[in-house]
Amino acid sequence: MKKWRMWIVLSVLCSILSGCWSSTPIEDLDMQIGVALDSAEESGETGVANPEYGNHTKPAKIISTYQFTIPQGSGGALMKSAGNSIKNYYNMSETSDSIFEAIRQLSLRTRRTPIGHHLKVIVISEELARSNNLTKLIDFFTRDNDIRPSVMLFVTKGKAKDVFENTLPGQAPSFVLEGIFNNRDRNMGIWEPVTLAKVVGPLEGKRSFLLQNVIPYEKEIKLAGAGVIKGSTGKLVGFLDESELEGMVWLTGKGIGGVLKTYDPNNHNLITYEVKSMHSKIKANVNNGQISFNVKVKSTGRYAEVFAKESKKLHDGIVKKDKAVLQKHVVEMMQTTVKKMQKELHTEAAGFGTSLRNQHPAVWRSVKDNWDETFSEIPITYEVNLNIEEYGASDTSAE
Repeated sequence: MKKWRMWIVLSVLCSILSGCWSSTPIEDLDMQIGVALDSAEESGETGVANPEYGNHTKPAKIISTYQFTIPQGSGGALMKSAGNSIKNYYNMSETSDSIFEAIRQLSLRTRRTPIGHHLKVIVISEELARSNNLTKLIDFFTRDNDIRPSVMLFVTKGKAKDVFENTLPGQAPSFVLEGIFNNRDRNMGIWEPVTLAKVVGPLEGKRSFLLQNVIPYEKEIKLAGAGVIKGSTGKLVGFLDESELEGMVWLTGKGIGGVLKTYDPNNHNLITYEVKSMHSKIKANVNNGQISFNVKVKSTGRYAEVFAKESKKLHDGIVKKDKAVLQKHVVEMMQTTVKKMQKELHTEAAGFGTSLRNQHPAVWRSVKDNWDETFSEIPITYEVNLNIEEYGASDTSAE
């Protein structure tokens, strides 16, 4: 009996030590790290031949550009760009009206099997996002079991594939895009990460939302504002520039750090405030059937820079005056962002509708079908309270 037990134990151990029987060597795999989606019409391509259509041309709507990483030690050779810098990635494009078909078409051009387990980002061109419901564009990515729901979504002005042409040595654009979000505590121009998992709910619920805008920038890439996706259509309707996005961050309280810079209107001295924390609360008011909102923002932070003609000690009077100047600047940024949503984009993407739904559900039910148009006429008031807790370590510190 003991011998049988020993043989059973040895058999189990052997099966564990044998490894994964169905494994594929890494050198036989193409690991996707990014996908760029462009309109074929934007690039001047009108169609692709398809045997099912005989001699006719099948309309080609989407150019899919796939970025693959070259793992170190995989046996793959690193590539050189035009400037002879070493690139640890490469791009391949296919044109089709099916994103799934496009990725399978790559199998005709490479001996390695493309896999999506390590996909990090999807970048969609403005042209494509304006003319197509986002649900359609991401349908394949949300259905595929190999693709993780943590993949981040971006929009870009111009061609999406240009974002993947970063030429800095040793940096793959897809990895750079993913890593930039680690800097959210340093700059309020970085919106919260929007992933596949996070867009499904708003798209199904027809709620408007933002996607970070990314642009090619001096052989690098840069985040520059955000695109606004209209809930009722699922399409891109326009952009917030960098200042307007900062206003949106204050409206929603979604910033975790950054810089607030303004100038004293009396002496034009620079005042720079480092944001350490922020909180925003949107209160919906309904009086005699008239809707209004009040936005209350609170923040704590520190002096980062104080430019003055003469060195001066910071005291309560100066701090109070600087605080008022900073608070006014925050209100102006929020007002500019709201005006953009109300009068130009006719799209509410800051959560005012959610506040109304939660606080006055009966009123919300009466306006939800025409919410964007209703919102465009609603008055909004603002209250901002910045608490400057630190003054820095210079000799101008408060007494």
